[in-house]
Amino acid sequence: MDQRSAPGRESLRALPPLTAVTAAMFGSAAGLLVAGAIAWQPGKNPRWVISALAVTAVVFFVWVWLRGRRFTATEALVMTAVQLATIGGLTWTTQLPIGAFANGTVLPIVGVYATWFLHPVAGRVVLYLGTLWWFAAIVHHGDSTLATFGASLVVQTLVATEALSRIKHRLDRLANMDSLTGMLNRRGITAVLEQGLEQSARRRRPLSVVAIDVDDLREVNNTRGHRAGDQLLESLAQHWITGMRRGEAVGRTGGDEFLFVLPATTELEAEALVQRVAANSPGSWSAGVAETRSGDTATSLLERADRRMYIAKAARRSSDVLDAGSGPSV
Repeated sequence: MDQRSAPGRESLRALPPLTAVTAAMFGSAAGLLVAGAIAWQPGKNPRWVISALAVTAVVFFVWVWLRGRRFTATEALVMTAVQLATIGGLTWTTQLPIGAFANGTVLPIVGVYATWFLHPVAGRVVLYLGTLWWFAAIVHHGDSTLATFGASLVVQTLVATEALSRIKHRLDRLANMDSLTGMLNRRGITAVLEQGLEQSARRRRPLSVVAIDVDDLREVNNTRGHRAGDQLLESLAQHWITGMRRGEAVGRTGGDEFLFVLPATTELEAEALVQRVAANSPGSWSAGVAETRSGDTATSLLERADRRMYIAKAARRSSDVLDAGSGPSV
């Protein structure tokens, strides 16, 4: 087992944000519930209910901790659904109005968590269904004052979630998009590749990448100006984007370097795609194709594609067969 992912060998600070925050959330909940079970007094929710919730929170915390870097957003989504269902159930059964309302005060926190760490659609669907379930439990008590306060909390949760969702979308776009070409930058395309590798291994499907290097960009910048070089990159980027199929991605990894990520695509299919995209290309570029092998990481796959791309570029220069607008060498 990788020492970095071994249970008990990494602190919360060393874990991925999703794992660290989820562990902290359920760990703190477990602590509060254990304390509540110990200090239980008549008139509150039955002790066995609080104890069962404490055990569940402890199990979730331990699970997240043991999973470590392998903990996924899907697991977090399931845990969030269970958490929200439990909050609504407790609110429905409690006899204390203040307790029923207090249960819902965690909703904005769950909203922040779901917006920031879970799938942008599935996370909000789970949150909104859980929020409606809690409000239905509030209305079930038949207290108009309680229902009014509950409605206010629901509105606050929904507004805050939507506002944060839009802020996060904007931040993600700024962090992952290349300002010149409008395509993914190195950070964005690397994230797509890592996700693709995970899905490829899980579904046992091929994945190929294409490393691209634009030919003679420095010469264009030196002879025609940097604006001409930028226009060439913009034209190539638009050409590549329009040539991509659904599920495929292209990103800019450096000044004149780009990357195609092609899920469910063999090396031969990727080479055929490169030849197809080369048609009517607004500039010359060299390409190196690599398909995933057993044990591949993003680094090893990219290194293999880069080597092939540089070999293709060297062959083009030595043969001097392709002119400036003739498309790629592969």
